[in-house]
Amino acid sequence: MTVLLRFLKEFEGGIYLLLLILGLIMGSRLVTANQQKKKSAFGLEKEVIQKRVNSSIAYLVVIGMLFVGQVLLVSVASVRYPGLYSLTTPTTGVAPTATDFFQAMLRMEATPEGLEQTQTAVALTGCIPQQIEWLSPKSGDEVSGSVPLSGTINVPNMGFYKYEYRQKGREEWTPIAAGNKVIIEGELGGNWNTAQLEPGLYELRIVVADNQNNLFEPCVIEVKVVL
Repeated sequence: MTVLLRFLKEFEGGIYLLLLILGLIMGSRLVTANQQKKKSAFGLEKEVIQKRVNSSIAYLVVIGMLFVGQVLLVSVASVRYPGLYSLTTPTTGVAPTATDFFQAMLRMEATPEGLEQTQTAVALTGCIPQQIEWLSPKSGDEVSGSVPLSGTINVPNMGFYKYEYRQKGREEWTPIAAGNKVIIEGELGGNWNTAQLEPGLYELRIVVADNQNNLFEPCVIEVKVVL
C-alpha cells in the first residue's frame, strides 16, 4: 500500500495529465457517436453506434472515478501518513516569501544587531515568528521524559504540517505527529517521548505545506536530551 501511495504522489502530475487526455479522447468519441446516431437510418447501424456511446460513457465514468480516487489518495494520505513521502528526508522546499521576511523583520527591535540576528535565524532554521515557530521547547533547552510540544503554525492557504526529530548527525527523521489545523501559540497535538532515547543532542523540526502541497522551509531547533 505504501509503495502504491508513494508512486501516486511521485507521478501525480503525469497521472492527472494522462487521465485528462483519456477523458478528452473518450469525450470526443462520445460526441462523434451521438452525431452519427442522429444521422443513421438503419436499426442495426443505430445499435452498433449505441454500443459505442455506452462504452464511451462507461470509460468516462471509470476515468472520473480514477481521477477522484487519485485526488483522495494523495490529499488524505498526505495528512494521515505524513512520513510516507519525500518529506521524511531533509528537503529544501519552497523558501519563505519576501513578505514573510519583511513581516519578521518588522517584529524585531529596530536595531542593526537585532535585524541581523533575525535574518540569520530565519535563513538557518526556517522559523518565522508568528507563522512557523517553536514555543516549547526552545532551541538549546534540556529535555527529558515526555516533552510537551507547542508552537505556532499559521501560514497562508494552510494545508498540513508534521513535526519530527532526529539525533544530531543522523539523516533520517522520525515523525512524532501531524495535523492540518492552524495553531497559534498552542499545543501541537502530541508529546515527544524521550525516555527510550540516548542522551545527547537532537533536532526537532516542523514541516509545513500549503493546500497546493508547496513546502515551506522546515523550522528546525536543537535540544539536548538528558536522563
